[in-house]
Amino acid sequence: MQYVHPRIRIAAVLLASFAISGFIMKYSQTSSSSQATAPRVKISSITSDISQAFSNSRSRLITSLQSIRAPSLVSFTSAIPSSAPQQMELTEADYNGWTLLPTTPPQPTVAIPTENTSPLLPTYELLPTIKPTKPPTPTSKPTPTAVPTPVAPAEDLRPGKSLEDIFKIAGQTACVPSALLKAFVAQEGPGTLTYSDKSALFYNAYDWWHRVTEKQQVCSGYGYYPETGLIAEDSLYAGERCKEAFSPETANDTVSKSLGATQILQYYWEKTFKEKTKQALKVNNVDRRVLLDALVGFGIILKEGTKYNGSCDNWDFKYVIKAACVNTGGHCDYYNYCYTICKNYNKFASQNNSCDNVVNMFVPGSYCEFK
Repeated sequence: MQYVHPRIRIAAVLLASFAISGFIMKYSQTSSSSQATAPRVKISSITSDISQAFSNSRSRLITSLQSIRAPSLVSFTSAIPSSAPQQMELTEADYNGWTLLPTTPPQPTVAIPTENTSPLLPTYELLPTIKPTKPPTPTSKPTPTAVPTPVAPAEDLRPGKSLEDIFKIAGQTACVPSALLKAFVAQEGPGTLTYSDKSALFYNAYDWWHRVTEKQQVCSGYGYYPETGLIAEDSLYAGERCKEAFSPETANDTVSKSLGATQILQYYWEKTFKEKTKQALKVNNVDRRVLLDALVGFGIILKEGTKYNGSCDNWDFKYVIKAACVNTGGHCDYYNYCYTICKNYNKFASQNNSCDNVVNMFVPGSYCEFK
């Protein structure tokens, strides 16, 4: 049994005694006679007070519940038995000091949700749908900005301020008329003659094939082998194709490997003319793809092949044709090459030499010996 302190027990006994005494004094009565008799408890008063208290409590409970506007799905009145007595009209005196509640309950400021709305969430009015207007169409498509081409270092640059200037410098360096160089370039690398000065300067710097930003720049600079149409192995975009093979016979050619505006064969370049071009230009590195290197190296080949010792600026016409004969390998019948170079030279030198019988200028089978 749980221990209770003696003082707490005494206090509880005293409180119970007072409560019982008060109950007996309120609901007991004594005889009006002088003879002492035992007090009688008024049972009817007790019953009446309990009934009145129960009735008052029930009335206040119902009034409080009615002041609350419950959702339509919930009905508090349905919880009250049908046999329960209806609410009675009571006066203020019946509440024994209690304050009467207002007969009309105040309307709540927050809307009570119904079965069609989410509980406790405010409703929102939908705004009208606004269709976006069609964006304006630009009048012209903007041109994307091209990636800038890296600038060559000073040691890789060759002399020359324009395309014409480069041909002039090459002719003076190799002692060959610039018009004769143009005559051959028009046949071997015709796109060179259409370079802008900006493009000419780009291709006139060593190692430009590693500064390109797209394959077409390699193709335009004649950095591919015309025999196979493939870009050189030491270049950016190596092995990609610029053009189809020159012919079915050259499609698998791995020996010729011509490069540059003048299409010098690799064998002749590496054997003799690469070193002579270095000496003529006084540089450490030369390449057939560099415009000035190609023109100077090709000019040296023509000069030595024709054995011409006259004026550098104005060759005798027969040596112009001999240069064409030498470049074909010893005869003019190859693709009517001598006739073509003659026509090109007349154009760039502003001359009017006869080109019809140039093939008959040489002893047949003599490797370009004059008759």
